Amino acid sequence: MIKGFCCNYTLSVEPEALRSEGLIPEDVEIERLPCTGRLEVPEILDSFSEGAEAVFVVGCQLDKCHNLSGSRRASKRVGQARKILEELDMDPALVEMFYAGRGETEPVVEAARLMAARVSEQDQPG
Repeated sequence: MIKGFCCNYTLSVEPEALRSEGLIPEDVEIERLPCTGRLEVPEILDSFSEGAEAVFVVGCQLDKCHNLSGSRRASKRVGQARKILEELDMDPALVEMFYAGRGETEPVVEAARLMAARVSEQDQPG
């Protein structure tokens, strides 16, 4: 499972519609948030203990954030989560921050597909 957190202002389509249209992989679960700036590091990390193989966050473009600094806060917290993953000998690339314009669906789809590809690469025998 891949967990996504998405700003309510960026995603104009219900996540289930993206899945049913085949735009995102079946194992991607997207949670819409009022603002990604509300997302805390423990929530990101808890996703892994709840079975996520990767986590992505899609917030507003930095200069167009509806809540002014929400995406900046989210980006910092994603960075903190990545450092913690490194300390736990996990690949920090399993957590990533992405940005989208208001109502843009394509960046969310791209983020979901990219993270699914990363998980798939890690599952390949080395």
